[in-house]
Amino acid sequence: MHDRLQIVATLLLTAAVADAATSLRVDLSAASGRRDAETLGWHEWEIKETNEASQAFDGVTITLRGNVRGFLQKASLATGATIGADGVESDGAVEIVLEGLPAGPHSLATYHNQPGKQPVGQVNLTAAGARVELTPSTNAQTNEEVATGYVTFDAVAGEPVSVALEAADGRVVLNALELDAGDPRVQASTPTPANFVEHADGDSGQVRLSWKAPRGGSAARYLVRLAAGKDLEEASAGLGSAEPAETTSSKQVMEVDPSDSLRHYCWRVDAVDADGNTTVGDVWSFRVRHLAFPGAEGYGRFARGGRGGRVIKVTTLSDGGPGSLRAAIEADGPRTIVFDVSGRIDLKDRLVIRDNYLTIAGQTAPGKGICISNFNLGMMGAHDNIVRYLRVRPGNTSGETLDGMGMASSDHSIVDHCSISWTQDESFSSRGAKNITLQRTLISEALNIAGHRKYQDGKQHGFAASISGDIGSFHHNLLAHCAGRNWSLAGGLDQADIHAGRLDIRNNVVYNWGYRTTDGGAKQVQFVANYYKPGPATTVFHVLKPERNHAFGPQDYFVEGNVMEGRYGPEPPLAGVVGPRDEPLSEFVYDKPFFPSYVQTESAEDAYLDVLADVGCNVPCLDEHDKRVLRETRDGTTTYQGSRSGMPGLPDAQDDVGGWEDYPEEHRPADWDTDADGLPNAWELEHDLDPNDPADAAADPNGDGYTNLEDYLNGLAG
Repeated sequence: MHDRLQIVATLLLTAAVADAATSLRVDLSAASGRRDAETLGWHEWEIKETNEASQAFDGVTITLRGNVRGFLQKASLATGATIGADGVESDGAVEIVLEGLPAGPHSLATYHNQPGKQPVGQVNLTAAGARVELTPSTNAQTNEEVATGYVTFDAVAGEPVSVALEAADGRVVLNALELDAGDPRVQASTPTPANFVEHADGDSGQVRLSWKAPRGGSAARYLVRLAAGKDLEEASAGLGSAEPAETTSSKQVMEVDPSDSLRHYCWRVDAVDADGNTTVGDVWSFRVRHLAFPGAEGYGRFARGGRGGRVIKVTTLSDGGPGSLRAAIEADGPRTIVFDVSGRIDLKDRLVIRDNYLTIAGQTAPGKGICISNFNLGMMGAHDNIVRYLRVRPGNTSGETLDGMGMASSDHSIVDHCSISWTQDESFSSRGAKNITLQRTLISEALNIAGHRKYQDGKQHGFAASISGDIGSFHHNLLAHCAGRNWSLAGGLDQADIHAGRLDIRNNVVYNWGYRTTDGGAKQVQFVANYYKPGPATTVFHVLKPERNHAFGPQDYFVEGNVMEGRYGPEPPLAGVVGPRDEPLSEFVYDKPFFPSYVQTESAEDAYLDVLADVGCNVPCLDEHDKRVLRETRDGTTTYQGSRSGMPGLPDAQDDVGGWEDYPEEHRPADWDTDADGLPNAWELEHDLDPNDPADAAADPNGDGYTNLEDYLNGLAG
């Protein structure tokens, strides 16, 4: 992902500085290996303590001479100051040597910020005999607040260029270098939509652009250019001929195509001062958002998935090799996975989604669909992924302590209509995630006393889910027969060791838990209209137990409309909330929500009926396991008990409930999809498409924002 963004950044900078031989951005850092310290679109250069550090970037070699040592202040990352949080410092002068520059004029911008509260004295930046004096910023909260210096010079072919940094108090701090770009002090900055955003709001056919005025000069007016293209290269090239919109404010409304989320937009703001001098701005880019599929809700609803990419078919139940699910997931680039086979895929190892722009369309499978067993399936650090209509039932056969599905550190992703059961660790987790949704998923029968490697033998586990996100949406799910963590609020801490996580939990149904319902904590939690139904194993009768720790900052809650069958209704709203002994609920429970949910919300009673009518992997059909769990939830009963605990409905092994049922292996016939584009021949003929032309799968003739392939997939889902 970061390599791709570096290519994009180089392209955009070249467009912004047409006369420059090269455009190069380098973010300096300590040797920490932290991905969250990287700056999108910039090279990351990690430096240990040394007298000389050298690195080549895009044909230019940069050398730092002096007693330099890398530093990182993690707390500054919490506010997004990825440039100002890290860098190198020296107790003496630092020489920057540039080699490999083409002959001719060049520029260098340097960034100087001291994280923390101890200020640094004046720094002198000298190149080609010209000296610039600057005062480093202290504890900058954003990259735009970092102090900068800017020098110009001429390079001679084959000769190095030397730039000196000296500090009045003998201490130099250097965070980043920007070669052959504009002077940051006199450029517009802080774009909205932010640079590289892929889910800008263009729903109305317009996008609202805004920026901050140059901090080192005054702009009398701005020239705003916007261009679109099938890729960034075409879009950035179009800026040269784009007619500028002129404004005296720092905002502008521009036209976009709301139905084309694959189109790239580039824009630039040139600042013009009172004397008519123009400072060319950086080139920024965005794409507009579009629903992942009809019915996608919450903060993961705009996941792009494999839209417009290639189709990869799963044709075998083997774990690995051509035609396998593993091979399809481990491929790269935008892609949609469809299934020409049904049955049980017995994994030999964990299956992890690490790449972006993936759709797994389990609804395409024939027969009873797909069941994944023995190991688990989850996302890790990826964005714009869609997973629908899969069953994940690991069981205890691998010898490892496994969860079921997850979205750890994921962004703009959604899991919809999946079924998860028989896990030894929690069935679902999403620690470190950002904009995600888990919806209409059936989580059941997390294995209770099942030999969890971190627990003493005989201790209960049976956990449903540990959830986080910023913002994470969890709605219209069924959690049944799980002893604990129904849900566990796992907001965690941000880089400044302050409570993180904003969670929206609404319209879920929970049945037959054991000793824990919803507990834990996060920065902000909305807990709305959930339906809790005690079962034979239930021993606690609250719905929410905030566990606050003031040492790590506030944890705030909005609670409304929750129900526990047979115990209390939606009024009063806090009937099912258990607070800390020495702290009244009024100190941290608020009467208004913190953020919109983007979920069509029902009463808890209506959600109970709605969820039981449509949850889990029910396309192509519900399996016998889920039919039983739904029946038990409706009837308030259990069929089985744990073989070790004896607790009703809480199995300790999958064999306690009969183990895996039969999932027949069925294959699509050879003439099902002649051109292998994911669209059955019959569907293509019905929609006036060519069964021998694979290109029509990615077309959108009706302009609804979904490709033909997506229209087919959405039709299967109902």
